[in-house]
Amino acid sequence: MKKYTTSILFLFLLSFSIHAQHSTYYVGHSGFGWDLVVGEMVNDLAADAGILTYDYNYQFIGGTCLSTQWNDHATPQGGTDSWIELPTGYDVVVLAEQIPIEEVIYSSPWGCDLTSVQSVDNFHDLAKQGNANARIYLMEFHNEVDFTGPTPHATWVQLNADMRPLWEQVADSVGLVNPGSQVCLVPVAKAFEAMTDSVIAGSFPSITNWGDLFDPNDTVVATIHPTEMTYYLVACVHYATIFGQSPVGLTNETFAAAGWPFDAPTLAQAQMMQEIAWNIVSNDPYTCLPTLGTEETNLSTFEIYPNPSDGIVNFTFSTDNTRLSIVDLSGKEFARLDVSNVGIASQILPAGSYIAVLYGDKGAQHKRIVVY
Repeated sequence: MKKYTTSILFLFLLSFSIHAQHSTYYVGHSGFGWDLVVGEMVNDLAADAGILTYDYNYQFIGGTCLSTQWNDHATPQGGTDSWIELPTGYDVVVLAEQIPIEEVIYSSPWGCDLTSVQSVDNFHDLAKQGNANARIYLMEFHNEVDFTGPTPHATWVQLNADMRPLWEQVADSVGLVNPGSQVCLVPVAKAFEAMTDSVIAGSFPSITNWGDLFDPNDTVVATIHPTEMTYYLVACVHYATIFGQSPVGLTNETFAAAGWPFDAPTLAQAQMMQEIAWNIVSNDPYTCLPTLGTEETNLSTFEIYPNPSDGIVNFTFSTDNTRLSIVDLSGKEFARLDVSNVGIASQILPAGSYIAVLYGDKGAQHKRIVVY
């Protein structure tokens, strides 16, 4: 009897250890980064947040549609066979479709014989075989930029906007076929666009050309991949969506799946990407985060004056904040103020440009400061 009980206990522990809670399986292309950079970066963010229940696996086939991911599952370029792995039971499954999605949502000139709806539904069903409570996500990835055109940014923004309803349509369609099921979105496109906006507005630390957010090895007519540093934003968006919590304040140091160190963003760059990710994820209904009340989503009033300044800068805010950090555009922290018990603070700054980051329980806000 003791031997039998021990065997049962061993089998239970073995089945439990196959995947940790929040185990995530990624299916897709280089939008996740080579060697599943995003999966490993999310792991590092989760560990820094004290979340030790995340692990991941993946199926990687570069530059292709979910139809090919489904049909060629047994021979992926990286990772493992999804048909074997997914039925073992994952909590989260993230799918990456070819872009622009309009080329594969109904039919495809690229030999993708399944539509996006069919492909997502197939992976949905496979994941549910292993875990009836699995959450299924479709990563809304941004589209390619043609830098040879007359208005590359405006054209790219419009293309992303035109594709958004199609991402939503695919997500919604699975619920129509499987009543009660829900496919949600990981809004990388929106976040990446917000990051380019911050560069153009002059508020992204140390980067003044929005094209520098993309891999310089991409062609100028089809620029799409993040750099090593800006994959950090993609990871923050995934982290915020999967765990339903802000990445603000987490580490800026992450590593690739193969173990080599990435070109980490500076603290100032990381803070801005964290804030962008949480702002986009928490305000997008398709991420399926719990709806927050108005009093929970509104950040406190944050004002800086005079701005521009001749040296003395004043800050006003409500008292539900924890600290105020002032960094220069290289990412070096110039000053850190404890503002938990006051509603106004002042700081003398030498001439230059700075980013003020106000941290609170409900997120963080940043504003640029110019001192003459």
